[in-house]
Amino acid sequence: MAERFVISYAAAHYADADWSQFAERWTATFYTASVPNIGTATITRVVPGVTPNPLRAYEVDPGLLDRIPRVIFTEDGDLVPALAELRPSLLLLLESVHVADEWRGKGVGMSLAITALRRLAVPRTLAICYPAPIHDHGPAEPCSYESDDPEIRRPDEEAVTKLRKAWERQGFSHLDQGVYVMPLG
Repeated sequence: MAERFVISYAAAHYADADWSQFAERWTATFYTASVPNIGTATITRVVPGVTPNPLRAYEVDPGLLDRIPRVIFTEDGDLVPALAELRPSLLLLLESVHVADEWRGKGVGMSLAITALRRLAVPRTLAICYPAPIHDHGPAEPCSYESDDPEIRRPDEEAVTKLRKAWERQGFSHLDQGVYVMPLG
């Protein structure tokens, strides 16, 4: 009998005077009865019109969301016109997906991340992601994707192309600057 995948959630809510200054950051952990950690997805929930100027909130606590906020929010914290016309009730920003080495390249992480997003969704939710490999390097170390050497950059560029095509097959479409969006409900 095949094992079932399980997703457990943990949420971090950042306190301020009225609990509305910062978005909620959720961690979905994927596991089975015999494998305690297949991977995780970090998802940030933003309720448009409730979080005052989300762009400023992300300047204080960006996590791995360095590009997505700059693409989806205006300087005033409003949604860019392409998203505003969709009138979303909730934004789920997929910050990162980490999968244990033995599960990489099998589509498990993507499938579980999309399932985790769907479970957090309400009607008129938009899922937003920036498909790119995650690099573990120190702040003083250059990211290979930012290198001027094409031989160092090439593997990252190939990975980005493959990731974007895979997310497109799941229903995501390109919004701008490599950021992708998909309506969930």
